[in-house]
Amino acid sequence: MVTRRGVLQTIGAGSLVGLAGCTGGLGASGAGTQADANEITDGYGRTVAVPGTVEDIVGVGPGALRQLAYLDATDRVVGVEDETESMLSAPYNLANPGLQERPVIGSAGPNAGGNPEAILAVDPDVICYYGDPSRAETLQRQTETPVVGLEIVDIVDNAARETMFDTWRLLGEILDKADRAEAVITFVEETVADLTDRAADLADSEAEQAYVGAISYKGSHGIETTRKRFPPFRFAGVENVAGEIDTDAASVQVSEEQLLAWDPARMFVAADNLGLAVEDLEANPAYQDLSAAVNGEIYTILPHASYHHNYGSILANAYFVGQTLYPDRFGDVDFESTVETIFETMLGAPLYESLLEAYPAYETVI
Repeated sequence: MVTRRGVLQTIGAGSLVGLAGCTGGLGASGAGTQADANEITDGYGRTVAVPGTVEDIVGVGPGALRQLAYLDATDRVVGVEDETESMLSAPYNLANPGLQERPVIGSAGPNAGGNPEAILAVDPDVICYYGDPSRAETLQRQTETPVVGLEIVDIVDNAARETMFDTWRLLGEILDKADRAEAVITFVEETVADLTDRAADLADSEAEQAYVGAISYKGSHGIETTRKRFPPFRFAGVENVAGEIDTDAASVQVSEEQLLAWDPARMFVAADNLGLAVEDLEANPAYQDLSAAVNGEIYTILPHASYHHNYGSILANAYFVGQTLYPDRFGDVDFESTVETIFETMLGAPLYESLLEAYPAYETVI
């Protein structure tokens, strides 16, 4: 019998000469030769040999399991990380309620790297991994199982979206789900196009300004944590008051003085950190004089990230931002129906009610 460990041992992990173009799975009988493997280049530029047929799989690291859910491959997941309570309300878990009942293959968290012994116990054909690239090589050596590194990024601009599309196409190739990958890609492209087209002809003087705070990044944060590059604002044609910050960092902590100087007319906060945001607003008397607070224009949105980016939530939030700030341009959008379509298409389940039960989203902060 040829197994993925046999492939690695025979050919040598990281030195996989002669496999290009090889196809054909091991099959139910296990019959095959070392040619029953495919050579792929993963998101970290590593050359990895994976079985021609992948039946069992695990995701290790932030966002890895979510990508398997987008590819409609959770039925092949044989083990999951031990996610925290807050992670269990992430859309991919709500759409797959039995997922977290599967064997635990390691701790979850920003530095998750998988537990080799636990992974060996569930015996996956392939490990999909996001994290430190050097850990991918170590995990592959420890488990004698192909480890495919995934490049997972925000989808704020064309280049970033192409990176994610490449990741989904890579998974589509490995899982024999190329059609599913293209369907998700097409949906995201068309949805972003619909959003951006609605505000494409806005003059600079017409663009609304707003601030977003309490965005999770490797943990929970309060009102003073924001993102310079925030997809819902960019997609909906909203000027981000934090856009002037001179940084390339994904997450930014701003000062009280800076937030007061911006004095945003509208503010959005992530619903998973609403408690922290309200504490900040109530604890600082100066914040009560912010225009958004005075005018009652502080709104909650679905979590931008919960163990990495929630792409469906990002798209849903963009429609909410658009309807809130440009009601004339988004007046034809049935918001609930649109959100249902987003999650049904990306995760196979209507999640609108479930998400609003889990999070106080799409509300005005009193």
